[in-house]
Amino acid sequence: MKLFDKKSLILLISVVSINLLCIISVSYAYFTANIIGNDKAEEMTVTAGTMKITYTDSNIVTLNNAIPGDSLTKQFKVENTGNLDTKYNIKIDIENNDFEDYNDLKYTLTKNGVVEPEKVLPYEDGYIVIENEIKEKGIDNYTLTLNFKKDESNQNDNANKKVKFKIEVDSETDVKLYEYQEPYRDESGANRPKLYQGLIPMTFNEDNTMKIADITKEWYNYDEHKWGNAVLIDNTNEEIRNKFYKEDGTLRINQTITEEDILQMYVWIPRYKYQLFNAVAGESAPKQIINIEFEKGVTSTGNVSCKYINEGNGTIREDCENAINGNWYTHPAFTFGETELPGIWVGKFELSDPQDPTGRNSRAISEITILPNKTSKINNSISQYFYASRDIELQKASKYNLNQDEIDTHIMKNMEWGAVAYLTQSMYGIYKDESHCNIEGMLFEECKLWKNNLLQGMDNQIYPNGGTATGCVETNLDDDVEWNSDGTLPVVCPDMRKWNRGGTKVSTTGNVYGIYDMSGGDMEYVMGCMVNQNGIAYFEQAEFQATDSPIKNIPIDDKYYEEYSYSVYYGTMERGRLGDATKETILEYGSIYAAWNSNYSYFPQIVSDGDAWSWMLRGGLASHKDFAGVFSIGRIEGGGHTYISSRSVLTAQDGI
Repeated sequence: MKLFDKKSLILLISVVSINLLCIISVSYAYFTANIIGNDKAEEMTVTAGTMKITYTDSNIVTLNNAIPGDSLTKQFKVENTGNLDTKYNIKIDIENNDFEDYNDLKYTLTKNGVVEPEKVLPYEDGYIVIENEIKEKGIDNYTLTLNFKKDESNQNDNANKKVKFKIEVDSETDVKLYEYQEPYRDESGANRPKLYQGLIPMTFNEDNTMKIADITKEWYNYDEHKWGNAVLIDNTNEEIRNKFYKEDGTLRINQTITEEDILQMYVWIPRYKYQLFNAVAGESAPKQIINIEFEKGVTSTGNVSCKYINEGNGTIREDCENAINGNWYTHPAFTFGETELPGIWVGKFELSDPQDPTGRNSRAISEITILPNKTSKINNSISQYFYASRDIELQKASKYNLNQDEIDTHIMKNMEWGAVAYLTQSMYGIYKDESHCNIEGMLFEECKLWKNNLLQGMDNQIYPNGGTATGCVETNLDDDVEWNSDGTLPVVCPDMRKWNRGGTKVSTTGNVYGIYDMSGGDMEYVMGCMVNQNGIAYFEQAEFQATDSPIKNIPIDDKYYEEYSYSVYYGTMERGRLGDATKETILEYGSIYAAWNSNYSYFPQIVSDGDAWSWMLRGGLASHKDFAGVFSIGRIEGGGHTYISSRSVLTAQDGI
């Protein structure tokens, strides 16, 4: 809220009496009407300064499960209760807008019986009336009518959507009238990155430094291997917030930002279907390009469907229709519980902990960071990683300006890993074109996903005693790395090997726009678990009941993990699921290096001493760089280890 200009105030004091000044100050009192009500209230009135704003029910407008042709109206009036003329603004404060095509949602504003031209509803906070003059004791009556445009083009992608916003009245100065600008959409057909509240769109300058994206211009392009990026910041830090936002709450577009300005970085994986290439369980397939087609909105266009049946005897059965090579399958990672997703946000790097720079502390993570050039967090159980990621939503949402009712945060599921792996192995990932990258099954170096193998410290050549450096490439390029006598590095990652320099080789796109550390680095816990002979997942041994998280007693919904059949043998790869980058990407069954690119292939099992190594690991290990990779599969009991990290995912909340 703005105050009087100091120079003007001094001038007023010098030319008018104190009494007159008091009258003017009261009559022109600045105000902001920010009412929180409910849609069922019969009438709601707010008085602020010299203004009284009355809504017929509340200032909240909700269009839920909308279909083309739907409309609704909201009535309110603005009354000047003062003795002098004044001005006010009307603002749309967007809380949620699921629409794929924003210009399908139009509104008209009627003022005192006069209907104004139809306009597109703001898809972000914006003023629809500014500096409207109102006489003393004057009343302006408004009706806002919201219309969901109906034509043949939007019958599917925008059906059953939700929009929710508030109508606010204030007297802010130096504000601009909202003008609709179509958000950028590339030619690939991918869904636009869904910018949930708090997510700030980010893109890159020519020198690979970061900047706040202008979403009306190209800031991603999947045809050009440029995946959408967004960041979260500390909104409780005024200095940081002011770097990103102007006084009116809009972003400082094209403002260069640094790693120190942000807390978490995410990459958008748009909804897609892929063409089955190894649909028969127990068969192998050569390494190849995976054919992908993006889907619009949340519509499934594939002709394959699968469901999973826990038979209660240690068997999880995948029951599919039309699962034949050549058919198309909407990737199951885009179904979250009962909710179909337009895409998912995946952590750009492995998790790190700002209060544990070595990554070795076994205590639960106090706060997650997802940043480059950090030591990845290790030595936590899968439950500690899971609860720390859930806390982003449930405990710390206000810090990130996230809407708890809109988003869900969790560590990566095995199926979500598969979604990233397949997009990486497609023409939108590290591949340029088939003739360039797939001659007789051999990959050229330009199309190779390199490994992160820079360790912070090693007890021996098998397992490190410290996490790996996030976003660091395996080759030293122009730098020679000299190790300290204690086996640690003098710096986390030499300049020429960092994520936005030589380190782009460990990105899923081969450039700065992709996801890092999915090949090598630390092994990563994912939420995929073998069941016991009674069909029950091994949660207790993974310490899901031993965490100190405040949400430890909340049951873990099965939407947060995939179940796999019981076995005493690591080589029963046919237990995998279509889409999870396990059984489909096997070159040779029975080998411990059976996955594509000779990656590890240890499936969950009961080991020789009878212990259940039931939880899945992905990505491989930096110290085993020859066998690590995006198709690597590992298993462990679920506890904390000095070579295992994890990764966070942000999606829409189930039911939204």
